[in-house]
Amino acid sequence: MSEREERKEKRFQRRHSRRYSNIAIITSSRGKSLQKVGDHVATVLGHYGFNTQIVYDSPSPADLVKLVREIDGAVIVMPVDTALCASFMYVYYRINASGKRAFYYGTIEGDVRNPSALDWVKHRVAFIANSNYTKSKLEQAGYRVLDVIYHGIPVEFYSDSSICGRALRESLGLTSDVFLVGYVASDHRRKGHDLASQVAGLVEKKDSSIKFIILSGSDALKYYAGLSNVVFIDKFAGIPEDQLKCIYGALDVYSHFSLAEGFGLPVLEALASGKPVIHADYNPLSEITTTNTSFRVPVRRIDYYRDFTAINFELHMYDPVEYAEVILQAKDTVKRHASELEELAKTRAREFDMYRVYYKFVELFS
Repeated sequence: MSEREERKEKRFQRRHSRRYSNIAIITSSRGKSLQKVGDHVATVLGHYGFNTQIVYDSPSPADLVKLVREIDGAVIVMPVDTALCASFMYVYYRINASGKRAFYYGTIEGDVRNPSALDWVKHRVAFIANSNYTKSKLEQAGYRVLDVIYHGIPVEFYSDSSICGRALRESLGLTSDVFLVGYVASDHRRKGHDLASQVAGLVEKKDSSIKFIILSGSDALKYYAGLSNVVFIDKFAGIPEDQLKCIYGALDVYSHFSLAEGFGLPVLEALASGKPVIHADYNPLSEITTTNTSFRVPVRRIDYYRDFTAINFELHMYDPVEYAEVILQAKDTVKRHASELEELAKTRAREFDMYRVYYKFVELFS
């Protein structure tokens, strides 16, 4: 922790001599990023003396009654999706109706589809958004937003990523002359693997020394078939955090090819590992990076994608040719200014240290 966080902790301890509250962190059993956020919120609350428990998935009616009796408050970490997450919104309502304090810490990657479908949400649920982008989309749908709390990460955890990253490069047979670009994302349509593979193919024709390492799910593998400059790792859902850290550490630059985000946690993790980021120029990605820690690709149009959720995913479409050119330009810049860019990236990431950003939850429960 920084001196600033230590001072906050001392002030908190002085103000609170009572027994600390019991807080439930309620999230999905399947969403990797959601679980990370939930774990980090629990860690910070625990650091400040709260008793925390993590509840995976929406409790049954009987379990909810028991949970409400046991806790003093809750943070619900879920998307704002009235098709898949309405039960979590009801849990929020029940906890608050019981006189306890609950906060719905939400994200969305596009527009709310048919916001009047569950009209009670507008009147009974108030959200904490994970980015200004999410806030704007929720308010556009007529939802109440209490605050914006950006996601945070344990920044110090990534401080030695370059050490294990070098070992990973050696194990993959990547020599020092290879310029390595990485991407970490699920295999959902909105993550843009179809365009990412086109970019990799274009780069291969221009500069064979640039290689890509893609960490995703099995459904994305088909896009990269036949590309000799791509190392594909099918372990997105199950890779341990210490191994993921080494992937970031092995890179020269991180490229977030995603077309839609509510936040973009891998971008922040890459910055904490000292890696500048290439991404399409749209919020919230452009909220996380700065112009001196990123290489930004113009968004040429907005498309919308619908599946079984209640979200119209907002796809920020870029030109693969332009994206490939940005990667080629980034290589020259990173080669010349690697140390400077590393320090800028790490400095930016420290703004999102979890003890800094999640202290807001400490204040909300105090």
